[in-house]
Amino acid sequence: MKFKLRSHKFKMAASAGGRLMTLAAVLQPKIIYSYYNLCPLTQVRHYAARKGTRERARKKKVKKEVVKVPFVPFHLRVKKEEVIPFNVLFDDDTKKKEAVDDVWIERLFRRKVYSFNEAIECHRDTHQPERYDDPNAFVNAFIEINMQTERPTKLVEKFSRNVHMPHIFDHGEKRRVIAFAKTAELQQVAKKAGAEIVGGKEIITQIQTGDISINDFHAAVAHPEIMVDLTVIRGLMKRKFPNPRTGTLGLDLSLMIKKILHGIKYVAKPYERQTQYGTVTTPIGLLSMDNKQLEENFITLIKDVESVRPNRQGPFIFRTSLRSPPTTESFKINFEHYLQDVEPTDELSDDEDDQVISNTV
Repeated sequence: MKFKLRSHKFKMAASAGGRLMTLAAVLQPKIIYSYYNLCPLTQVRHYAARKGTRERARKKKVKKEVVKVPFVPFHLRVKKEEVIPFNVLFDDDTKKKEAVDDVWIERLFRRKVYSFNEAIECHRDTHQPERYDDPNAFVNAFIEINMQTERPTKLVEKFSRNVHMPHIFDHGEKRRVIAFAKTAELQQVAKKAGAEIVGGKEIITQIQTGDISINDFHAAVAHPEIMVDLTVIRGLMKRKFPNPRTGTLGLDLSLMIKKILHGIKYVAKPYERQTQYGTVTTPIGLLSMDNKQLEENFITLIKDVESVRPNRQGPFIFRTSLRSPPTTESFKINFEHYLQDVEPTDELSDDEDDQVISNTV
């Protein structure tokens, strides 16, 4: 009798012991032959898995953490072709001709540099009653900085600082300060400096019971003597817990409170279309103030900005100008002679919104 093998119905698989098993062998209808009669036994050897195979298997078992990227509207996304070169924003016009009359085309001539007093007087002219009628408007300093560090691939991160102006003015913000001190003398000093609530263990207990909410205050200052008692509410205070690096813990309560109440907070942030280019815009006083007072406030501000410059060659601040809203006029002023003998500072810490450089709450 002759049999025809139907190879497409002949299935085989390897067992755990290495033998070959026939799952189905159909030679003729109703006749099934054992696999021992059809194929000889073959020797099978088992080898250890390669290291690369094991490593890939381990990586598959590790769960990858999915980072959610916030949605950015299409009209706000910055494309590669929309990135502005830093040289364009830097706009070094020293090679251009200097204007010799009162009317000139800005793109063809060098931008005029004003003295500080000249820039202030120009703004006062535009804010007369005949024009904007706002003689008490803010004077804003607009500072342009180069965010490049000593490493070509690293830039200075967005940072925020609080600078105490030598001449106080109404900045338009209402700030509340709570002060912690043990002795009655220190409590009296903090009260005179402008702290809204001053006390020792009694106000710590009120915060624990919820009678006083720490969220109602802009900042909290403390004397070192009371820090042992203050640690019990560290979890409730969170970022507002007094710290010497943030200027809220020290021996001089009066100075700390005045810096918080009257200090000017500014943020140095990079431009979206060119992160190497950063700007600082903050008020330095009012037009009704004396020119000398405004100039001293401006000097304090640019020295504070210069103090956080990275350790590299070249200028950190490369241009400054004065503005006074609602007008859009900007007067470039010379600032380099103000920055002599300015040394970098090490007082750096994190801000609440982003990873920033800060020296205050």
